[in-house]
Amino acid sequence: MPTNDDEQAKNQTKPNVSSKKAKPVTVKSAAVKPKVKKTDSMTTSSSVKSVANGAPAVAVRKATGTTGDLNPSGSGSVGVAKPESSVPASGGDRRLKGAVIKVAAIIVAVIVVVVIVFGVLVYVYKSENPVVKAVAEVVPYPVEQVNGQFVSYKDYLFEVNANERAYQNNAKLNNQPTVDFTTAAGQKLVTQIKQHAMQTLVSDAVIAQLASQKKVTVSNKDVTNLINQLYQRYGGKATLLKTLNQIYGWNLNDLTGVVRQQLLAQDLQNEVTSDPALEAAAKAKAENVLTQIKNGSDFSTLAKTYSQASDASNGGNLGYFTKGQLPDALQTAAEALQPGQVSDVIKDTYGYEIIKVLDKKSDGSIEAQHILIETVDFNTYLQQQIKKAKVTTYLKV
Repeated sequence: MPTNDDEQAKNQTKPNVSSKKAKPVTVKSAAVKPKVKKTDSMTTSSSVKSVANGAPAVAVRKATGTTGDLNPSGSGSVGVAKPESSVPASGGDRRLKGAVIKVAAIIVAVIVVVVIVFGVLVYVYKSENPVVKAVAEVVPYPVEQVNGQFVSYKDYLFEVNANERAYQNNAKLNNQPTVDFTTAAGQKLVTQIKQHAMQTLVSDAVIAQLASQKKVTVSNKDVTNLINQLYQRYGGKATLLKTLNQIYGWNLNDLTGVVRQQLLAQDLQNEVTSDPALEAAAKAKAENVLTQIKNGSDFSTLAKTYSQASDASNGGNLGYFTKGQLPDALQTAAEALQPGQVSDVIKDTYGYEIIKVLDKKSDGSIEAQHILIETVDFNTYLQQQIKKAKVTTYLKV
């Protein structure tokens, strides 16, 4: 049975459980008057023991000064404030967040404007100034689309610049007047160069797509090996890179890309021409040519008639070459022959070949001519694939 003192204490300490914050409660009791010491982490009493049986509990106030829910049951336990699920952002945090969003929006807007402005310079004015070139290195403005694959303005400029420089360099080497691209004749030449660049890019794209379909790849090792062969052939790395820079404006990275594309085309050609039926027909054709040579027909005339190599119009003349400059099979055959002798039919990566040695020097260099019979005319095959390709042009030249 509660005493009068207990009843009095209960009436004096009954808390207000409304939505308003509870005010600190002073607990009075005739029997016990507890003293609560303030701590650094609390702004009011951290706990109060029951002054009597059934005395209500007092809420605990957090370090922030927030009062927790009071225990509505009237039991003797102390009600502890529940932690907040999230801490409201301060005014400074909100201002900082807003500033960040504004800065990001400005940056995006500037980028969009830059892309649009330089897009106008590319597609309307066809600008090739250094700033446009620098932006094209980052933004892949498309000049055409080949079977769904975009070709970039950067690659287009690479082709155009290399060919323009080559024309100027050739004129200089041949003691001809410098090519003036600002004249009417020069402008006509520039148009031809640009059209050729667009065609080359379509061809490169189709080759890459066919190689992917046939799972033809080029390893870094293959690229490095061919570049090293070029170093040996043209007087060393420094000499070759200096020459390429003077003629085309290329650096080592440019050379690496060109070599990789050439090897990819070559490996694709090997894959396409490996059909057994086509190979048998090519071999039979080469053996027929060899029979004509043995019967006294002129090698140069037969080369002009039958050879599918790029030097066919020159009688298949390879000029002087040293070890490592020809495919291994041709190199081995040439080394085994004496001047005037003709090889048997030789199978190499290009097809079937016949080689005739013309001269040998003491330094090991050999002069020879050859006849190439491809298992299939790869250029014809490639042109057929290009005609089938769906090409959309964005840059008019």
